[in-house]
Formats: sequence, structure tokens, C-alpha cells
Amino acid sequence: MEQLKSDLECITGERAIEATETMAQVLARLDEMAKSLDAPERLQHYLSKRSYVKALAWIEDPSAQHHV
Repeated sequence: MEQLKSDLECITGERAIEATETMAQVLARLDEMAKSLDAPERLQHYLSKRSYVKALAWIEDPSAQHHV
């Protein structure tokens, strides 16, 4: 889950992408995680729709409303 959070932070601009990676690599990893992750339904929904801000908000507080 830490890699997922880190990737979401990169995509949403909250963290810089590592110098050895590209945005395309981070997006590809997120797409792969969305397919294979055994995650709660709401998080799966956000990832599959590429609603990365909402996915990050959900990870930080799953009980909050996520109308970002």
C-alpha cells in the first residue's frame, strides 16, 4: 500500500517523481495495481477510473466523504 500511496502522491503533484522514473512508468504501475490489488471496492473504483486524487484521499482517510 505504501508504493500505491507514493505513486498517487507523484501523480497528484504532492511528491516529486524519482529521477530514475518517468510519469508513464508511474501510471503503468498504477494501472497494474488497479487490476491486481486486493483492495476495498471504493479504492478499486477510484483507481479503475483514474480518480487519483480521490484514491489518495481514500487511502489517507477511508471513512471521510471523497467529493474532491
